[in-house]
Amino acid sequence: NKSRRNTAKEYFKRINVDFKMPYENSCSYHFYWILVNNRDKIRAKLGKLGIETGTHYKPIHKMSYYNKKINLSDTEKFSSQIITLPTHPNLTNSDIDYIIENINKII
Repeated sequence: NKSRRNTAKEYFKRINVDFKMPYENSCSYHFYWILVNNRDKIRAKLGKLGIETGTHYKPIHKMSYYNKKINLSDTEKFSSQIITLPTHPNLTNSDIDYIIENINKII
């Protein structure tokens, strides 16, 4: 968990986006998320650079089990902007620098 926390701390300090996961020393950082506009384009560009991202945290009210016919516009907006970044313990400092530098260039 220490390496994941260190990665999250660097992401929090150095990624230049308005909305990102806050840093807390007690968190395990299984994922680290940021919010972006044009998620699909940004993920595609990062993917071409070898940076794997994810799209976790889909709205529960849209899942088939719940399938509610309600409008939660903020939830839907944020879920369409969220990108999760690599936090696995095998990341080197140069990997983290590479990820941060490229995210900041693309965004």
